[in-house]
Amino acid sequence: MLDLNTLQDIPNYIEQNISNKTFVNYLNNDVWESVSSKEFVHYIYKLSHAFTRAGVTKGTHVAIVSNSSPFWLMVDYALQDIGAISVPMFANISSKNFIYQLEDAEIEFIYIASQECYDKTKEHLSSMKLVITHNVKTHNTQSIDFDTFIDVEAKRSTNKIDKNDCATIVYTSGSTGMPKGVELSHHNVITQLKDTSTQFPLTARDKTLSFLPLAHIFERMVMSYYLVSGISIYFADDVKNVAPLMKDVKPSLMTVVPRVLEKIYVKMHDKILIAPFVKKMIGTLALKEADNKEIYSSTLFGSLYEKLVYSKLLEAFGGNMKYVICGGAPLSEQTEKFFTNIGLQIYQGYGLTETAPVICANSPLNKKAFTCGKAYKNSDVKISSDGELLTRGASIMMAYHKQEGKTKEAIDENGWFHTGDLASIDAEGYISIKGRKKELFKTSNGKYIAAVHIEQELTQNRWCEFAVVVADNRPFVVALLFLDLLMIEEYAKKKHLHYTSVDELYDLKAIQILIQKLVEKVNKNLNHEEKVRNFFIVKEEASIESHILTPSMKVSRSGAYKKYEDTINSLYGELS
Repeated sequence: MLDLNTLQDIPNYIEQNISNKTFVNYLNNDVWESVSSKEFVHYIYKLSHAFTRAGVTKGTHVAIVSNSSPFWLMVDYALQDIGAISVPMFANISSKNFIYQLEDAEIEFIYIASQECYDKTKEHLSSMKLVITHNVKTHNTQSIDFDTFIDVEAKRSTNKIDKNDCATIVYTSGSTGMPKGVELSHHNVITQLKDTSTQFPLTARDKTLSFLPLAHIFERMVMSYYLVSGISIYFADDVKNVAPLMKDVKPSLMTVVPRVLEKIYVKMHDKILIAPFVKKMIGTLALKEADNKEIYSSTLFGSLYEKLVYSKLLEAFGGNMKYVICGGAPLSEQTEKFFTNIGLQIYQGYGLTETAPVICANSPLNKKAFTCGKAYKNSDVKISSDGELLTRGASIMMAYHKQEGKTKEAIDENGWFHTGDLASIDAEGYISIKGRKKELFKTSNGKYIAAVHIEQELTQNRWCEFAVVVADNRPFVVALLFLDLLMIEEYAKKKHLHYTSVDELYDLKAIQILIQKLVEKVNKNLNHEEKVRNFFIVKEEASIESHILTPSMKVSRSGAYKKYEDTINSLYGELS
């Protein structure tokens, strides 16, 4: 068990217990730069001293606006050393949410390492006491460059921190409205690290490639566990470069969201289609078996497929992958079945920002396919009378920041946090999530529709990037479809289709037929009441600025409904 009480203890723990020359690594002009464990701690204490000199004290709110990097971690742990409260924000945050979170969290100091975010929000930074910029060009008189800022002696803070003090305010994605600031204590996060250490044992030989945003509590908690485990951490410079970087780094474990696995799934199937005849024939049979056979069952040609096909597919993950931890959204059974059958160990978990974040997870010690695993040691769980998963324990948030009413709605008088997710718990204790309570739609005909399941079916292909299902209080299901423009352009090129704009491309009869066939294929796997009766191809790209995507790249259902209200009404009008 890790001997830690607060996040302030972590740098000291690393200093006393870990010696790793390639502790945290980042790309600089396409070349890996390494920071040793000793240097990492040294930077933290330099930053701690610099922040203290600048006026940051225990309880001061400091924003971190940056892509994931070793410096993100250094800033965060420097703030934890002081007892300040870090407020992470996504580097691709919308201007609207940025301004809201600055004001709601009463930010006075900010570390910003995103030129894009700085450029679109610089007029709102004038009220800051200090802006620390990193690789950002600025003429702001209240700003200071990172290297200049840390030009001080390394010095630990003498502040005493209680485990129940607030460590961070993490804003929810805002997929159903304005984001809420979740206050998490040192004890909330430390409890998670201790529980994770019992389920996912790591050694100094392990390596990970990180590409999920540290502003998301899932990756941030896991990253803290990586740090105290002493493994080597490599930060991807861009999610688009993950594929070549996996082959370069050869990680032994990674954390991913389902959409990443879904895209790899599609690419693996596409690759077989363009292979030479013999490879294509064998590959097609092998993938068909991986898609359909029962997990862990043996077949006549299983060992042959493993040698000729599956082993080659796994090289895409670097060839050294022990396991992949998946969270952040539901993983489809089809995706899990396929990857398990080709030999990739996927451990699906479940949690929320409010639970710091893990409630349950599959692990090398306990695993059951198509579930989210067993509850963590410090998480009590039960199912309410209406099927909602409730949890309580040491990981439950302190409160929603400045929202006492919403806090009382979420945490009842007995300390049970209401997750908002419908779930079941089997006789062995494995938890299965059925969908968001608010996303179980009831049609005007009285039929219940699980929106997420249909959206998964619509996006498990190369053509459709995002889907938004509409059904609540409506006579039937319709969908808004956001296509993968690069894939559609590639298809148009292959078919020699002529167009002069994206609008014209999407209006082409060939594209309309392509998507119609996709919807028809999906409908074959759906129950009668779930079938998509009408759809609309959205010509505008789904983005954060358009309020269709959250910073964590989830679809904002409320944003889509509001923006395309007239379109949705017309979809029903066409068939009424």
